[in-house]
Amino acid sequence: MDFRRISSNFLRSTNDTASVQIQRLKTYIDTTPFISELIHKEIDNVDYDFNNCFLSRAHGGWGAVSPPVDEACHIKAMYDYLDAIVQDGSNVLGVAMSYYHSAKKFDEIIQAFLGNAFKPLVDFINVGISKEMMILEPIDNGKITQNIEHNYGSVNAANRDIHSSNITSISNTLSNELLELVDKLLPSIADFEMENAEKEDLTDDLETIREQISSTEPKKTKLRKALTSITGLIEKIGVALAVKGITAIDWHELIRKLTEYIAN
Repeated sequence: MDFRRISSNFLRSTNDTASVQIQRLKTYIDTTPFISELIHKEIDNVDYDFNNCFLSRAHGGWGAVSPPVDEACHIKAMYDYLDAIVQDGSNVLGVAMSYYHSAKKFDEIIQAFLGNAFKPLVDFINVGISKEMMILEPIDNGKITQNIEHNYGSVNAANRDIHSSNITSISNTLSNELLELVDKLLPSIADFEMENAEKEDLTDDLETIREQISSTEPKKTKLRKALTSITGLIEKIGVALAVKGITAIDWHELIRKLTEYIAN
């Protein structure tokens, strides 16, 4: 949850906060043993220059992001580029401006650059954390409780007899659709015509949905609270939802799918 909060704040950086947010993310990655080991296990034996991924003045004077096919090379390029920006003074806007953009606002230029350049690194770390959580097996009274996605069972540690009960779960398709909607909707909140406090509440609600959907044991109460809050805010701002290609249909689709998820 800490990493999701820090990385989300980083990807939603503004011109006023970008310098601080990129340093916070880099520091958290380097000082959190599990995350640091996860990355270095992937990249330490990889020989790849990040300049081959983040091309300077590649097209008509604009920089361009050209990810390598090999994922380990891509992870190394993103990590090294993140470090290079921090070491060079954390001037995120200056770097972002060198890449092609169609936005007119500095905040939008920064967010587009950070998403394009570093979101795959954030996703890699989130997946690594989720995998580790899924394989951990808490032991109770001589039995190993297995929790793999939404399948639950117990294994007798003494004689290895397996007694399992599979719980019918929501299809992975619905979960993935919800996560995709959250990722799609989050960047549009900054342009809504509402109070900053309401924007923060809406952002927190979407982050809560992402955290719970990604969890092996989603909590209905948190999802219901987020659903109620989002529904109220969306009804309030109504037609003002058409920003960044996002329409009311997308928000109502989120509400519909989340309602179905909770019901099941």
